[in-house]
Amino acid sequence: MFPQNPETAQNSDGSQEHKKTFVKDLQDKQVFNSVFLARDKAMLTGKNGKAYISLFLADNSGSVDARVWDNVETVNESFQTGDIIRVKGQVQIFQGRRQIIIHRLERALSSDYRMDDFVSSSTRPPEEMMAELVRIAEGLENGSIRQLTLDVLNDPEIRKRMLVAPAAKSIHHAYVGGLLEHVLSICGLMKVLHAHYQLQKVELRLDLLLFGAIFHDIGKVWELDVSNGISYTDRGKLIGHMVMAVELVERKASRILGFPEDLKDLLKHIILSHHGRLEYGSPKTPMFLEAFIVAAIDDLDSKINTIDRFVKTERDATGDSGERWSKFNQLFERYFLLKY
Repeated sequence: MFPQNPETAQNSDGSQEHKKTFVKDLQDKQVFNSVFLARDKAMLTGKNGKAYISLFLADNSGSVDARVWDNVETVNESFQTGDIIRVKGQVQIFQGRRQIIIHRLERALSSDYRMDDFVSSSTRPPEEMMAELVRIAEGLENGSIRQLTLDVLNDPEIRKRMLVAPAAKSIHHAYVGGLLEHVLSICGLMKVLHAHYQLQKVELRLDLLLFGAIFHDIGKVWELDVSNGISYTDRGKLIGHMVMAVELVERKASRILGFPEDLKDLLKHIILSHHGRLEYGSPKTPMFLEAFIVAAIDDLDSKINTIDRFVKTERDATGDSGERWSKFNQLFERYFLLKY
């Protein structure tokens, strides 16, 4: 254990008050002792042949690149990605951006932190986003799809979960309210695409496009848990969000008198094919135009959010250094221009 916790003070009533150093406040040459969320841990080998640990230290203000150079094997076994860790380290500027050299690291005690410090939230109020989504559902043309969608959005358990659900664990919209933000973004794009392709004489059903926007990731409300960071539930690991969404459609549609079976199959196919390709986790590839568009726009919106947040983080990390290019992004296998 660390000999003392400089961020914990005693209140007059004897309770513990936690003070935290946030990523956004870290300055060059600063020595600190604070708690962070460990992200993207990797054991790598340096040019000198020695092993080191690369990871990101994160909280709700951002993330910063970090390195462990000493006692690498022991430290590597002491924590995992997703753990809240207590770090003693120092900030340095390396290649124009902040980097943390970690001198000491251990898993943090639950009494050492508040989970709210590590889970980011959408900039839009969740209730406002939910109300907008319900209005979209109320305008769906097909009566069966409209009733199904409203039955789901007005379900008290689903509504409660949607207000806090992220859209992913770490890649895109990975924050409280991220799922609603992602869904509404895609709904907006679907309306624009539908209007555009109507002028091109392309026959598209807007209700199917909007259904796909709303339902493609709705299983995430059960797949992901935000009570201790963002983590996968047991059910999420065992079943996955696509199957849970299809189960939801079956369960709700079966209570709607006369719900067409062929329509239900179309809706299920949109969900099951929305990752686009078998190797990306879709049990089926899109087999009609609306399903293809849902997969394509989901991919586009996810990537736009991921790149935007990466570039903003890099701009924060480089500050006024004049650095024009990001570090190498492993996911997209390229550098991104920061200043233009």
